[in-house]
Amino acid sequence: MEKNEFNILIIDDEEGIRESLQMILENEGYKVFTADSGESGIKEFEKNKIDLVLLDLKMKGISGEETLKKIKDVNNDTMVIIVTGHATLDSSLEAIKYGAYDYLRKPTSVDEIRRIVFKAYDRWKLSSLVKHYNVELRQRYIKRNKELISVITLSERLREIDSLERGAKLVVDTINEAAGFDKVVFFLGGNGTPKIIHNTGFDLENLKQLEDIYTSSVKYNKAKWKNSFFSPIFFEKDIIGAIYVERTDNPIEQEDENLVRLISGEATPFLLRFRYNIIANGEKEAPFPIKHEIQQGSAFIVYEKKFDKSFEIFKDLVTHNISGLAVTRTLPDSIKQKYGLEKTPFIWLSKTGNPNTISPVYLNTLMNLITDFIGKGKDTVVILEGLEYLVSQNNFDLVLKFIQALRDFLIIENSRLIIPLNRDTFTQKEMAQLEKELEILKIQN
Repeated sequence: MEKNEFNILIIDDEEGIRESLQMILENEGYKVFTADSGESGIKEFEKNKIDLVLLDLKMKGISGEETLKKIKDVNNDTMVIIVTGHATLDSSLEAIKYGAYDYLRKPTSVDEIRRIVFKAYDRWKLSSLVKHYNVELRQRYIKRNKELISVITLSERLREIDSLERGAKLVVDTINEAAGFDKVVFFLGGNGTPKIIHNTGFDLENLKQLEDIYTSSVKYNKAKWKNSFFSPIFFEKDIIGAIYVERTDNPIEQEDENLVRLISGEATPFLLRFRYNIIANGEKEAPFPIKHEIQQGSAFIVYEKKFDKSFEIFKDLVTHNISGLAVTRTLPDSIKQKYGLEKTPFIWLSKTGNPNTISPVYLNTLMNLITDFIGKGKDTVVILEGLEYLVSQNNFDLVLKFIQALRDFLIIENSRLIIPLNRDTFTQKEMAQLEKELEILKIQN
């Protein structure tokens, strides 16, 4: 049962999203079909053997909910992953009630798409074994399904936690409840000695032993022993943490490893939030009324060469009870000093590898950090200074898709986006494409 035997149907009326999903999944080895509406999707579904459907909720014609019901009427065993820009815990549970397997929230990262589809593929393989073998395998399937529900719940709950220790405890408890390990450890990685955020089954006398397990596992790239398993948590090429499990009497099975890997994936965005210290802290309120009223759900270009006006607008907003995030190509310390931004989180677009820096080629990670900040704040603004640098390190079309996805997300979440731009660094065609996606903020000099 290889990946090319797992047939996926993508139903979405946005061509760009269909093509992106198809490219990602075909590169992973899956066989992919596409449809641009609920009507054509149902026809494609009836014509081919489909194992998984990626289904947009908001479409013209037959809605995603109606399409889901028709698919389930034809074949109730087919897994359906809802793809929506409006996903909340309530909406995802509502979709699951109608038979959806899981959901993806727009915009999402390539890693998240790979992870959630692989999870479905993994379930499909296990389900196929259940159908062809015996009752024991069927019982394993039931156990596996319960484990996957635990992972989905964990993902939602981690988004609401602002304490590293409480989040680590939730991860450890979830692993214990799902698989019943005797010992579980959650490490925070990075430079130097790893930090044990939370563990169960070990006492303080074992701390040196745990540090040695982490160091040797990373150094020698060893993950599995007979009764234990080590799952590193990656940020791009760096290991930022790990989960280690032990079982005293029984060996670690492949299903156990898969579960720990899935939970490690859920922990990645949680750890990144604390790695970059992106907390929605407000600056000290200014003693004068706000000067620049910018409507929520707006994305603006500010044309200027030195970007002073853009940061003045940004400062005006964050000193009037609006939480801000600054993504800059300019060294953050100089901006903080110039505009007196003491509490505002900054992300520096740089390849230096210093704290709170992110390489400009990591657009998916940058998107996750920004959307996580917006999603957790009640009233937010993001300034993105350095679009020219992003284009120079990637390409214009890729960065344009990044801007489109970011704009769609902030509209849904009622946030604001300010992008200062120097006209001279873009062609007329590129400027026209950007102006199609973003408004132009007219400023008074």
